[in-house]
Amino acid sequence: MKGRLFLVGLGLSKAFLTQVAIDALRLSDLVFFDVYTSLSCDLTPKTLSELIGREVRAANRDFLEAGSKVLLDMLEEGRTVSVATIGDPMIATTHVAVAVEAMKRGIEVKVIPGTSVFCYAISKSMLSSYKFGKSVTITYQGDRVDTTALRVIEFNYSQGLHTLTFLDLKDGRPMSLEDAFRMLRLQEQELGKSVLSQFEYVVVESRLGCSDESVKAISPNGPYDEAGAPPYVIIFPGRLHFMEVDALKCLRSKKG
Repeated sequence: MKGRLFLVGLGLSKAFLTQVAIDALRLSDLVFFDVYTSLSCDLTPKTLSELIGREVRAANRDFLEAGSKVLLDMLEEGRTVSVATIGDPMIATTHVAVAVEAMKRGIEVKVIPGTSVFCYAISKSMLSSYKFGKSVTITYQGDRVDTTALRVIEFNYSQGLHTLTFLDLKDGRPMSLEDAFRMLRLQEQELGKSVLSQFEYVVVESRLGCSDESVKAISPNGPYDEAGAPPYVIIFPGRLHFMEVDALKCLRSKKG
């Protein structure tokens, strides 16, 4: 008999961890914690293990992508396996790929949704959810300058749409705001365009779901010290309704 695969969303922090998620993890023979997709202020393999009373193994990108055959073989052997993810499990395409391959093999797959940074960040920004375009990740640059993030921001802005941007992780550490805007300025240089100058303010949200979370409207030119601690997401506003203008004014003057 084949096993079961649980793709478990943990939410953004312990406060958002549901009983359904806990029950699924406790039913599992093996629990893997995705440590590369996102970070939480208080959820780690160690703290999750203490919560559910069983071993939790850290799973990096190589294991979940290149090593997914190992995971699938465990399921073929009849084991119940959970992959736990900060936020919602199906935001990451890697998890979708694993789920599809498991289903093709006739393995039962159950998705336990969690509160994702995507919906949480939009809600906290007070900007209209109907006016968000494609989201994008601001990544560290390699040998070649990848201009994807800037082009998405520019296109969304040309359509009057807001852009939700996620910030890259490197060696398990979140990107700083200084690095995020530096990466975007490198992209401006590569494309020979000035895109950031169109934004008087951007919405910076830090440590979402945690007791010390912060949501502020700040200048993309800084200073950045008022925006709280990492990890961050940044929203680049598009064409604003008068109520959204008022919302940004509130976020600009907000303390903490």
